[in-house]
Amino acid sequence: MTDAFAVRLDSAPVLARLAEIARRVDDLSPAMRAIGEALAESTKERFSTSTGPDGEAWERLAASTVLGRLQQITGGTTGSYRTRGAKKGAVNKDGSLSKRSRRALENVKPLVDTGILQDTIRYQIINGGRGVAIGTNRFAGEWDGGAAVHQFGNKKGTLPARPFLGLSAGDETAVLEILDRFLRQAIA
Repeated sequence: MTDAFAVRLDSAPVLARLAEIARRVDDLSPAMRAIGEALAESTKERFSTSTGPDGEAWERLAASTVLGRLQQITGGTTGSYRTRGAKKGAVNKDGSLSKRSRRALENVKPLVDTGILQDTIRYQIINGGRGVAIGTNRFAGEWDGGAAVHQFGNKKGTLPARPFLGLSAGDETAVLEILDRFLRQAIA
């Protein structure tokens, strides 16, 4: 059995527009493809802005996570960033972080360590071309690093929810524009 989770979106304006189009057009799959592409890209963009579909910023990384990333960047041990043992170019001779290391540390954001989760965001046409699903097949189960645990947080409360799936106000506007365009083309 495959682990899975779903986030259902019930936008009244979108559903009303879809019902109107369905009465006039037999094949909604071209519109669903356009919606899928737009929503997949919007979802991927959330990883660079660290913002959920509701517009709320994701909770910052824990200090321990940032220190771990600092160790990866410099090759040093926590609390010791001297030149001995550090990666070449990671620290200056005085032991301070190099410009390159500071830039790398500034770019440390939630959910983008490897980029795998973001890169697996896809859409799929469902219900015989009458719907679209946006999601990932990456680690759907409840474990450290899984998509579900990132979307909802873990049961212990030690990992916060950082929702990446969902329909933002901008997404809803984009979907309505796609549907309007599709309806105009279908009845022309």
